[in-house]
Amino acid sequence: MTTLRLRLATAAAAVTLAISGIIPAQAGPMPAPPVISSQSDVTNVQYHRHWRGDRHGYYRGHRGYRERRPGYRYHNGFWFPLAAFGAGAIIGGAMAAPPRGGSHVAWCENRYRTYRASDNTYVASGGVRRSCVSPY
Repeated sequence: MTTLRLRLATAAAAVTLAISGIIPAQAGPMPAPPVISSQSDVTNVQYHRHWRGDRHGYYRGHRGYRERRPGYRYHNGFWFPLAAFGAGAIIGGAMAAPPRGGSHVAWCENRYRTYRASDNTYVASGGVRRSCVSPY
């Protein structure tokens, strides 16, 4: 009895596999995508992380004022503190000044053949670079 059931189940499985291989599988019909209207509520936005607008009224990080103030300078329609212009004068003066060194550099160049003035170092006997310390 059990062998008869086993044989019937095996035969049913074989017939099912044979029929499924003959009949091709077909997918269902694809639904049409929804039509997007020409009018949309989407707004394009560009994100600037640290943007603070056009910074009108600022000069080198200093806030300008529309009215005249004592000790302030007029530039581009606004009055700015002297520090806004003073930093540029100090930096520009330092850049235009002759390079420092003078007697220290001359002493180190006379003392060490491998002296390099750009970083104030020379090559010692072991091949190690050391800084030059002069009496000047």
